[in-house]
Amino acid sequence: MFSFTRSNGGLHRVDRFFVGLHISSSVRKLEAALIACGGPRPGELLTLQKSVSFDLPNELVDFYEETLELVRLEQDDDYQKRCSSDEGAELWQFLPKQPSPTKVRKKTGGTSSLARLSLLRTMTTSVQKEAIIELLDDSNLSRDKIVAVAVNDPGIWLVVNGTQPEEYSYSMSDGGLLAAQTGMNIISSFFTHDLSSLGSERSFLMIPYWILLSEHDNARLLIDLGETARWTYIPSNKTRQSWNDSFYQEVIPCGSLLNLFTLQATKGESLIDVGGRLSVQGQRPNELLEFWDQIQRQARDNQKLPPRYYASPQTDVLNELFYFDSIKSAPQKFSSLDALCGSTYWITEQIKKSVDRNVSLFKEPYDIVLTGGAKQNGLLFSRLSDLFGTNAFHNLSELGFLEDSFDAVAVAILAALWATGIPASLPQSNNSKNSYCWGKASPGTPEAWIRLLQFAADNSHS
Repeated sequence: MFSFTRSNGGLHRVDRFFVGLHISSSVRKLEAALIACGGPRPGELLTLQKSVSFDLPNELVDFYEETLELVRLEQDDDYQKRCSSDEGAELWQFLPKQPSPTKVRKKTGGTSSLARLSLLRTMTTSVQKEAIIELLDDSNLSRDKIVAVAVNDPGIWLVVNGTQPEEYSYSMSDGGLLAAQTGMNIISSFFTHDLSSLGSERSFLMIPYWILLSEHDNARLLIDLGETARWTYIPSNKTRQSWNDSFYQEVIPCGSLLNLFTLQATKGESLIDVGGRLSVQGQRPNELLEFWDQIQRQARDNQKLPPRYYASPQTDVLNELFYFDSIKSAPQKFSSLDALCGSTYWITEQIKKSVDRNVSLFKEPYDIVLTGGAKQNGLLFSRLSDLFGTNAFHNLSELGFLEDSFDAVAVAILAALWATGIPASLPQSNNSKNSYCWGKASPGTPEAWIRLLQFAADNSHS
């Protein structure tokens, strides 16, 4: 297994590099990272060389959001037709009626969702190509030193209804097109490689996280307060093969839910509650939290909601739209500020309950590392401190990483794992008895592909 260092001072050989590209779950940022692979023996050490982040063009962000909405409406329309006579489908009836897909198509120029998905890939590939070029130029590195580029993005979930509904994730990244445009080997489609046994779309990052964060006396609980609140338990490397004790949970919408209520509270003028200054102006609405608790249990028991209200078709985690839309049917009305404040309490309490339910699986004491944009919300931070009984939260910068490129470093490590045939999935994380090398390779030039094969041969025993 690889080890990771933040300094290249002791490397004996650094002539092979990997790039990681990661599009944030909000589809507003593209992170890029360059790591070197070398050491006293080939492939022994991974070293971070450079990491940067880019704002995605507004044109791409808007196109993604319009495409996602069109896909959701098409799936809702089909779902309602299939469930109209189902006795267990009463739960979704309290949610707002959505506009027809036909109206939305007209609004977006009449283009079909399939055509939009294809164009989205082309637009994303163009941005990824420019990010690779800029990263290599800034590092003064030629592309013939790159073994492979790994790309990851949130994609768009599709539910295809035949005799039995089937779920697919349509990636924003086109590995073949990016390989053709750059001449580099591209590793992509990590969470769609074997979707039936994956379980959750972020579990494939547990091994890279362990490589990056396990060198410590205590285990670490990485709580990501991004668009969705998730946590990953990362054991220390004091025991052999301790990565097998890693654990991951996706919990609740976080930044995405707070942003919806912030937009409502500011009448569309602001998307982000900077520092949580609006949240603290509201009061904790106990009735709202009790209502959410009730309908959340109903939804998880019945699983009869349209696909738009789930984080993915493969999970029972409800997304921000469910809580935002459902408040309109609550027994009483709540002000926008109270709803925003209540969301903050709801998110933190759900995180604590999720950790408590799984704490028996943790083999060691742990330190808490907070990441994600929502950790800047003062009320959210304060509530987590109260619930976990500590003010000693750590952040990624203390550990030597830039906050907005950590996942790109993890994705670059996925490319190195793939190139050496080391499984990046754990049996307990994907409900399977087997481990898998996630990802699909798109060869670049013949010279680039030979470079990858040579790297694999050199590192087969490292």
